[in-house]
Amino acid sequence: MQISPGDRVDSDLLERIRRALLSGEGVALSSDDSELSWRELAGRIARLEADLDANGIAPGATVAVLGRNTISCAICIFAIVLSRRCAIIINPFTSPEAALESARQLSPQAILIPVGDDMLRAANSDPALLVLQEDGALVRLSPAAQREPSGDRRAGLIVYTSGTTGDPKPLHLSLSTLSRAMHEIERTNAGFGDCRCDDGLWPALIQYSPLAHIGGVLTLLRAAAQGRSTVMLGKFDAERWAEIVQQYQLKTTGLPPSMLRMVLEAEIAPERLSSLISVWSGTAPLRAEDRQAFSGRYGIPVLGNYGATEFCGAIAAWSLEDFRMHFDTRPSAVGRLDPTVAQARVRSLAGEIVEGEGQVGVLEFKVGRIGDHWIPTSDLGSVDGDGFLTLHGRKDDVIIRGGFKLSPAKISDVLRQHPAVRDAAVVGVADKRLGQLPVAVVELELGAKLDSAEIREFVRARLPAYFVPARIKQVQSLPRNSAMKLDRRAIASLFHEHGDH
Repeated sequence: MQISPGDRVDSDLLERIRRALLSGEGVALSSDDSELSWRELAGRIARLEADLDANGIAPGATVAVLGRNTISCAICIFAIVLSRRCAIIINPFTSPEAALESARQLSPQAILIPVGDDMLRAANSDPALLVLQEDGALVRLSPAAQREPSGDRRAGLIVYTSGTTGDPKPLHLSLSTLSRAMHEIERTNAGFGDCRCDDGLWPALIQYSPLAHIGGVLTLLRAAAQGRSTVMLGKFDAERWAEIVQQYQLKTTGLPPSMLRMVLEAEIAPERLSSLISVWSGTAPLRAEDRQAFSGRYGIPVLGNYGATEFCGAIAAWSLEDFRMHFDTRPSAVGRLDPTVAQARVRSLAGEIVEGEGQVGVLEFKVGRIGDHWIPTSDLGSVDGDGFLTLHGRKDDVIIRGGFKLSPAKISDVLRQHPAVRDAAVVGVADKRLGQLPVAVVELELGAKLDSAEIREFVRARLPAYFVPARIKQVQSLPRNSAMKLDRRAIASLFHEHGDH
């Protein structure tokens, strides 16, 4: 497991959050059906911290918690981090069995799951399980078993990478890393136009990314560090999003490309978004036509950014000032690298470092808040003399579905595990709303019969839901070229027709 720098200096993140918890009656967290004031949130956190102590979960211990966009899961993350424990954030978008097995590999001293959650069925007999009741109490269902901790677990978070080229990897983010990230991300957002309201308070933040996603958990922590309300969306809805923007008179907010398209399709009236001076968009490439359509309809610039779980957030972005001065001459750039945050270099596909400004190659970054080592990526890109970063695709064939990065090889490997499937191939096809969708071609064993619904359920039981192929074709033999390699262009062309087989 990768580990970020230790707490070389005392982090101010916990102090900032605790100050917010003492602020009183303002709304700290809200969702469609409930809300908590800062005072109520402080009480829930204190009770959870005391129950962790009572169950023998000492500071420094690892505690697994679900990464759903719910108030209960947010409280768990706050309590674990504020008590200087380490929160392993479980991805709720995979099967319960797979999600729990991934967490168990890190030997957590406790697994916290809210009462009524579907994950409970898979974890019911686990001696580490603690069930979070509606009143905030923790209940242990099975006798506790002593677990040997695995490795060095400093306080902070363990977040999983997207797993584009293999299984998602756990990345430890220390309090020092998170504290520095908060200040740098706040500076980036100030460039988007984020600022205090006339009454001196910060506007609310919309929590649309799941807490299992690096963007989601950083939004939650940033809101608390700045003492601002978080509006949690269990599922993105364009009408609800516009309602929040209008209610809180937001000046800037995020919209990943798939959500930006949903807003366009919902035909939200421009006057409802009149408070916005910018929208920022990341997690996946934004199509130029979508940017132009959004800006044309609403008169709002769409500011790109670039980041990754491995970087603990964004390291390059368009500010409003840069956008006004430079976007016309650099419309393909994702933003400008902040030299105080990260350095970049490129390598050729053969692995040699490529010298010179504007040279295209495989990107690597040195991110100060993570460490002094170079972090490799699969992105092809270039950086010009003014620090603007432009992406030129990827060295692999990753599919980006609504911001989630998928490995086609990972899906086809699972498909081949089915006893009726002889071979399989997965490619990405364009989708107006989500950017790309995974589609699969399967070659069945002689005499085997299998319908698309069965295949989808087979994948869904083994991978997160967003890996499930949107369409499936059955063929006698997979298209191959003269060298007997899979002909991906021919495979993609099969989906120009309508209907599954």
